[in-house]
Amino acid sequence: MGKLDGKICIITGCASGLGKQEAIRFATEGAKLAICSRTVSKLEETKRLCEEKGAEVLAMACDVTDPDARERFITAVVEKYGTIDVLVNNAHTTTILKPMMEKTLDELELETKCCIYAYFHFMQLCFPYMKDKPGYGASIINFASKAAREGTPGHSVYATVKAAVGGLTRTAAREWGIHNIRVNELMPNGFTDNCKTGLLEQPKEIQEWATHSFKDNPFGRPGDPYDDVAPVVVFLASDESHWMTGQNLHADGGVWITD
Repeated sequence: MGKLDGKICIITGCASGLGKQEAIRFATEGAKLAICSRTVSKLEETKRLCEEKGAEVLAMACDVTDPDARERFITAVVEKYGTIDVLVNNAHTTTILKPMMEKTLDELELETKCCIYAYFHFMQLCFPYMKDKPGYGASIINFASKAAREGTPGHSVYATVKAAVGGLTRTAAREWGIHNIRVNELMPNGFTDNCKTGLLEQPKEIQEWATHSFKDNPFGRPGDPYDDVAPVVVFLASDESHWMTGQNLHADGGVWITD
């Protein structure tokens, strides 16, 4: 038996990166998946890999910055599965990292829309199908970042929107516990294919900083998205985490305690 047998699980941003590895891990644990991304060709690859693990998968193009696209996706999920047990708000587009005075309002708007707007709206859309479930209920996992707490230089926009995730998570946890829905936020450290590609677009000093920071932890190595981070997401999605809500968890190999 898998830890997620029969659970209807939504994961956003599954074409690559953490989302892809989470989806594959969820598939091995028996979940029925609904995954989305803007990049359909890469999303189909994730779907294929999940189906090879035996999972039933709905894969759908969705620009999470578009409220109409978000509504269409959730409608399709409910039409296929009839309910929703788990929502993983994972998708995020990171703009170029640079000093605050060089950032633009357009960059702030983009990251706000793909993160906090999308998280907020997806949670609202899923609520009617998650509320008052019997047993250990439903689970929402919102991805945040340690940058929001430490004020990482160059991350003014990213840290701002990720900080908002904590307020949203804790408020929803307090309001929705009565409906048997738990809501937690996760701060990961996994060196994904997205990180490797994205770093090529960043300034040289950011590349050097990131290369060091990903392994600046007690284990002295970068986190693996599938082996190190995804199991923590599975735990939060599973019934094993039923007595945890409103929490901030670090799946980062101890990066948070290193400085």
